[in-house]
Amino acid sequence: MWCVGYTDTLTMSVPLQAIKSMGADFDGDVLNIFHIINQTFLERTNRIFNPRNAMYISRIDGKLNSDLVVSRDTIICAQTLLSLGRNNYTKKNLDKIKRIKEKQKQYFMQTNV
Repeated sequence: MWCVGYTDTLTMSVPLQAIKSMGADFDGDVLNIFHIINQTFLERTNRIFNPRNAMYISRIDGKLNSDLVVSRDTIICAQTLLSLGRNNYTKKNLDKIKRIKEKQKQYFMQTNV
């Protein structure tokens, strides 16, 4: 996981997929934040701690680590939020969503070429 910004609240966000593997929950657990001191340290921590590079493949059997798959509850909550808000979009909101989707499509078309 990488720090992508700073706030003055002394809090940090964590991808929900990584919670189960770390044995974490939301009851006040403490996470350690590493200061990158040199390139060797960066490369080693990237291999070990970055969920994208080290956690999606199980170290037990080499298959997909089911702890990192989006859970049923997360999908249900996301769908519920989507359904609740869908009828409340204004024309301005829908136009903005369309612009964002087009921008995203252009970005991914450029990076996949």
